Amino acid sequence: MSSNPSARKNTHFLSSYIPNPKERKTIVICITITICLFFIGLLLISLNHHQLMIQEYKHYKGILKQFGSISRIVYFVVFAIYPVFLLLKWKPLKTIGWNNLQLKSFIQGLGKLVRKWHVPLAIVSTGLILLHSYLAIMRGFKWDFTNITGILAVILLFFLLFMGLKRFKRKDKNWHLKLAIGFLILFMIHASF
Repeated sequence: MSSNPSARKNTHFLSSYIPNPKERKTIVICITITICLFFIGLLLISLNHHQLMIQEYKHYKGILKQFGSISRIVYFVVFAIYPVFLLLKWKPLKTIGWNNLQLKSFIQGLGKLVRKWHVPLAIVSTGLILLHSYLAIMRGFKWDFTNITGILAVILLFFLLFMGLKRFKRKDKNWHLKLAIGFLILFMIHASF
């Protein structure tokens, strides 16, 4: 058995899904930050539990909606990867330009940016969704249309995250995209009602 660390097989859980060590490190850091922020959020909620419970429901719902609204904005940034990469596949894009500026080079730069931030922002937004869900359950859960669509969206989100891991090796058979579209529809229905 070799004592050389590079010769040893990497047994880290994410290494079997994410082959790029730099990307894997970024994701581990992002997961760690999200978990820390999630527990800080839980701590703040528990410290202010009494105040939250005696608050008028309209104000409580406003706090609840803030977590949902922030995560919705972040998810739109996360979803931006799909139209950007679809646009990059569009053949006439090469011919569109203004003076010396080519639209394709701008879209390629945008593509690198959304590719870099796609996973970290999805992880952070998932943490916000979990806090949003906790706050929704904490004040009294009702089986109404809004809550049911929210539960279905969270369930779909966890399948989406799992298929996102498989997407790194292109073994998801496009399920990541299909689940993302389903999640987008469900969470927009949830946010609208």
